[in-house]
Amino acid sequence: AVPDLAEDFALGMDVSSVLALENAGVKYYDHDGNERDLFEILAENGVNYIRVRVWNDPFDAQGNGYGGGNNDIKAAVEIGKRATQHGMKLLVDFHYSDFWADPAKQMAPKAWKSSRTRASQLKAYTLESLTLLKEAGVDVGMVQLGNETNNGLAGEKSFPNMCKML
Repeated sequence: AVPDLAEDFALGMDVSSVLALENAGVKYYDHDGNERDLFEILAENGVNYIRVRVWNDPFDAQGNGYGGGNNDIKAAVEIGKRATQHGMKLLVDFHYSDFWADPAKQMAPKAWKSSRTRASQLKAYTLESLTLLKEAGVDVGMVQLGNETNNGLAGEKSFPNMCKML
């Protein structure tokens, strides 16, 4: 923990891979070597925000995950519930892609085929996802629209089209 932080200071951590890691057998330990829940350890050490990357459909046709945690909105709800249970807020990072979105690649999700309807698809997906989080009792503190969007967003590269989506 960092002493004397302002009450409104966001001290966060991205734990997007926690479910995949736990499913693979990873364990977490506190400073005394005791096996504990990761969220409990983080909260006790002053973390008050958890960031989770969310992909629309991070699985191939055979159900294999692309990696990076494989977080769809269902996984984000599970992570968010655990964060909320330990007094932390959730920062939801919508990639608006099925896998990593960054300056080199901004691929539209598989389900969003038409660029003419992409803005309405993005809006509907965001509303549905945030509604699921709210209904699950997750304390959403921040929402990140896209990830590293300087060069595009969800397959759109033109600034006017990006602005329509945002």
